[in-house]
Amino acid sequence: MKAETVRPALLALALLSATASAQDVEPGANREGVVHVNAIRNPEMHSYRAIAAGLDTFDEQHALAPAVPQLRFAVRKRGGATLEGDVPTAKLTADAFTLALPVGSDALFDVPRSQQAWDANAELVLSRKRSEVRVWPYVRTPGLADNQRRLGDLRLECQVFVTIAKKEAPFWAVAIGNTVMLTGDWCSFFKDRDRTWSVNVESPLASAVLREGERTLPLKVKNRQFDLPLYDTSWGNDAVVDLAFVAPEGVAP
Repeated sequence: MKAETVRPALLALALLSATASAQDVEPGANREGVVHVNAIRNPEMHSYRAIAAGLDTFDEQHALAPAVPQLRFAVRKRGGATLEGDVPTAKLTADAFTLALPVGSDALFDVPRSQQAWDANAELVLSRKRSEVRVWPYVRTPGLADNQRRLGDLRLECQVFVTIAKKEAPFWAVAIGNTVMLTGDWCSFFKDRDRTWSVNVESPLASAVLREGERTLPLKVKNRQFDLPLYDTSWGNDAVVDLAFVAPEGVAP
């Protein structure tokens, strides 16, 4: 398949990504229980029920990253960079329900299972605008070096992300994605050099190399992003991406 034929699929995924992080804060059809948020205009927010579906996917596909004890979520700047300034607050909220979610200094937080939040059709709301930050599933096997990413972890992050995006997207957008990708398992679509999954990291990259045993594959990088054939099944879940970051100005590499 030529790269040109993949662009519609990537656009469909981008559409769903935008939908997942750009929910309307005004109550309306099928949005009962959504509250007005006055402190921050257009805050980053997600449906709790969509987040709960992501938790289910993590449990169902935990074998992709068996050493990761639980699903966490990261708050990052748009484009994946590390946050600057104060760490935002997070909460689950509805008309008659509020649950604060502590966010660590590393900008990571947990979303617990909550029947109250489900029944109230609560929203996960951050104290930062959605134009500034995004919430992303965080799956990282303990013991990895700071410059390493494990393939099974990235596969599980994709599965959780797509689950949440599909739950929040309109039916027609999901149908388009399924049609263009010829599968309901969107993550599996990204499996060769012409169909790659883009991964954002916190710092600018000099190189990224997928490695398993003696086998290696240089990956395309651009700024803080590398492109990965995520579901090329010839690579096992324990394969690792080795990242080399650009040295800061004035620091010898």
